[in-house]
Amino acid sequence: MKLHLVRHGETEWNKLGRFQGQQDIALNPRGLAQAKETARAMADDGVIALYSSPLQRTMQVANEISRLASVPVVPLPGVKELNLGELEGVTGEEMRTNWPDVYSAWSQDPGTLSMPKGESLSQLQDRAWRSLQEVEKAHSGDDVIVVVSHNFAIRTMIHKVLGLPLANFHRLSLDLSSISTVEYTARGRRLTCYNSTGHLSPENR
Repeated sequence: MKLHLVRHGETEWNKLGRFQGQQDIALNPRGLAQAKETARAMADDGVIALYSSPLQRTMQVANEISRLASVPVVPLPGVKELNLGELEGVTGEEMRTNWPDVYSAWSQDPGTLSMPKGESLSQLQDRAWRSLQEVEKAHSGDDVIVVVSHNFAIRTMIHKVLGLPLANFHRLSLDLSSISTVEYTARGRRLTCYNSTGHLSPENR
């Protein structure tokens, strides 16, 4: 069995450096172009099941994959992005200025921090991992599965696959429209590809 974890493409908030969390922001024109290229890559791999965070920017990618691969999209709320609470829509500079204690904790030990009126990475990892396990139970053999999700959500799942503590969260980065792949063998889960953007044209990387 093979699982592709796909991050959505660019939004205007990505472009402006704003934290978007669970804000329902659509892809911008570059993000839509990235979605089409990602869909072609996924369709070429013979997708048989497709899941997505229900937020607009992920569903736009999933719908492109669905159209080319001829498989329905199953909404998967557990893989929505981190609820950032009061930090939704702010920039890194605004976070440093207006929430200095939060910024310091996020920089030094992100695994222990709960966002003001939002979630912690541990809470995100728990719900995303439960959803991933539900997907795993529904498939077997040579199934190829795609889950379209978000930066923090995918990174917490990868940390779980690799057995990494969330204190090391900042040691992994994840590009827009990237593909990360987990394969299942007799020895369990194996991360065989991380943060791949080779399917994107140079102007969309």
